[in-house]
Amino acid sequence: MKRFFILMVLAAALAFILKSCPRSVPILPSPEKLLVPATPVPVPEPAPTPPPPPYVPNKRLETGKIFNGMQYKVFLETEVGTSATADRNDPSSYAAELRVKVKVPKPHKDLTQIVSLNAQLPTLLPGLPALLDSAKISPFYDDLYRLKVANLQASLNRLDNLLTRHNFFDTETVLELQDPLTKRRTLFIQSDMDVDEDGSDSDRVPEVDGSSVTFQPFTSYKWSKKSELPNSFTTPREVRIKQYEQELALATPGRSRELKETLNRLRSEVSDLRKYSYLVASTDPYIVLPGSMFGKNKGPFAPSVGDYCVVIFGGTLYPAIVGDVGPAYKSGEGSTRICQQLNARSNSNNRAVSDLKVSYLIFPGSADKPFDAPDLLKWHDRCAQLLAEIGGYTGDLFTWADLIKPKLPPPPPAPPAPTPPVPAAPIPAAPATPVPVPPAATPLPVP
Repeated sequence: MKRFFILMVLAAALAFILKSCPRSVPILPSPEKLLVPATPVPVPEPAPTPPPPPYVPNKRLETGKIFNGMQYKVFLETEVGTSATADRNDPSSYAAELRVKVKVPKPHKDLTQIVSLNAQLPTLLPGLPALLDSAKISPFYDDLYRLKVANLQASLNRLDNLLTRHNFFDTETVLELQDPLTKRRTLFIQSDMDVDEDGSDSDRVPEVDGSSVTFQPFTSYKWSKKSELPNSFTTPREVRIKQYEQELALATPGRSRELKETLNRLRSEVSDLRKYSYLVASTDPYIVLPGSMFGKNKGPFAPSVGDYCVVIFGGTLYPAIVGDVGPAYKSGEGSTRICQQLNARSNSNNRAVSDLKVSYLIFPGSADKPFDAPDLLKWHDRCAQLLAEIGGYTGDLFTWADLIKPKLPPPPPAPPAPTPPVPAAPIPAAPATPVPVPPAATPLPVP
């Protein structure tokens, strides 16, 4: 009993001690509480994915060049439309806006700028510096570039017809020069040189290559035929005339009007080909000037067909004439004969000189009338005389060989020099046969 009482006292003391000390061990839930399932937390439903916006890319800038050398910039813009059916029927839903920007160059008459294109000019033409002191910029230059811009304006609806970059910037300057002593007027043009392949003359050149797409059997310089040899370009036109006359009988009014205009042109061409001879680009040295420079109302410096001219390239002067009239907005063109002399690779696809390094000296009012077949030696001497009237020239004034004049047959070979006869070997003489000597006659007795 006493022992039981002591144990109770110790248990009470221990309980008091444990109650009075702070607890460092966490109180775990009872097993009953651990078996009770937790209340589930509600998960919100995901919001539906919104549909993607219409494809509208940012503005884009592209640059490039078209076939004629013009640089272009394209801004691509898109916007939200309505429906494919509605937008297809709306012209403005698929369109392009075009702005053509062109710099129009200014002419000059400064010797330094001219010499930068051909440093030999002051040496070849000693009188050029003095001529430039009183030179005037020709109004032909302003007319030329006004026509170029007008041509661009007229071709804006057909980009494939726009003037090429090369042909727009084809003229550096056009100057009016006049010698103070001789009063000789000269039109100075600094340009490039493209190839002209036109012209035909059955009297001098029965067969002419007319395969170029720009070929015409005519030139503005012409003279009366001197033989009955037919021009090879007459027959194809006569065949077309017969075909169009047959078509005209069954043609509609609109087509009929077009056929009549074509027939009138072809009949006129056939008549001219039977009556006239023309310069031939492959054999005759001539240049082509813009049609905007010709006309009696153009002033004293206006050129005329047949006027003498001198083409200067590098260190050589080439005599020629103004042989044809070209488009009013294009300058810098010479016959195949001149072009191949300047550049052996010149043809319908390769221009002779691309840079503006060709000088043209045209002498207004110098043409010989009436026109006649080219006389290249006469052209040479006449150009030398005209150059002397503007201060003279140094260097080489080229002499053209006449490719049409029949070549003289080569002289017969000289007969070979006679071969001296070979002396015959001496024939040994045969031994002489001894001639028997008759015995001396017995002298007769003298009576």
